[in-house]
Amino acid sequence: MKLLDKENLDATASLQIVVDFIRGNINLDEANRKLYTLGFDKESAEKVLMDTPRDNIISIKKTIKNDT
Repeated sequence: MKLLDKENLDATASLQIVVDFIRGNINLDEANRKLYTLGFDKESAEKVLMDTPRDNIISIKKTIKNDT
């Protein structure tokens, strides 16, 4: 396999992992582990994943109640 082919395969696999994470098909630990096996360091992979919005997560903001 040519080096360029391997790089394209790794890029495609990495993108698929991130897409699966965004869609909620895999959790953070699974995505981290899969990206690590492709050669990403754990800190970089986790930072990218934590900064990536997910489709199946609803943001719940804390509100301050005034008991007056």
